[in-house]
Amino acid sequence: MILQVELENGVEMHVEATPIGEQQVSLSKLPFRKVKDSIEVIAKEVSEAIQSIQPDKASIKFGVEIGVQSDGLTALLAQGSSKANLEITLEWGS
Repeated sequence: MILQVELENGVEMHVEATPIGEQQVSLSKLPFRKVKDSIEVIAKEVSEAIQSIQPDKASIKFGVEIGVQSDGLTALLAQGSSKANLEITLEWGS
């Protein structure tokens, strides 16, 4: 499903979203804020976990799929999906 969303600065764009559940979804313009907040929280929590184990080098790569439910958009992080994943590489010197 393609939906029109609005970014915080008022810019409008279209996103492809996966419907979640059987609820009715409003096709009016939806705020992108919840997706943005989800991405920030995921990045912060993974970063804090990595800092606690103190590798010499770390890289984080994650993808999200956008979902839509009756109360708006949400970020989906799904294991085993080619669209959404979490990949963490940690290195320690010898």
